[in-house]
Amino acid sequence: MEIDPTREKFDTGLKKIRSEIKSVLVSHGVFGVVTHGGRCELPEGARVEIQAKDKTVGRSFDREQIEGCHLRVAGAVLADIIAMVDELASRSESKTGRG
Repeated sequence: MEIDPTREKFDTGLKKIRSEIKSVLVSHGVFGVVTHGGRCELPEGARVEIQAKDKTVGRSFDREQIEGCHLRVAGAVLADIIAMVDELASRSESKTGRG
């Protein structure tokens, strides 16, 4: 069974995005669960969500953005990832009285 090269690029991009999110979460000292939608045959994009400390934040990325991350996560996608984690970290700090 052959793998569609465009699907492979999309799936690899999503994996890289998830991995980058986990990396940024660790650097902020936040433990969370990363989920994403987009498992249909020809997805137009996907919504990536992070759940941590009873809070959820998410962003939607289009297919072009996701495929652009198949080698490395950078640019607007990386900025969105950092913003999501910062939002979770600031919520958890204000909840514990640290911020």
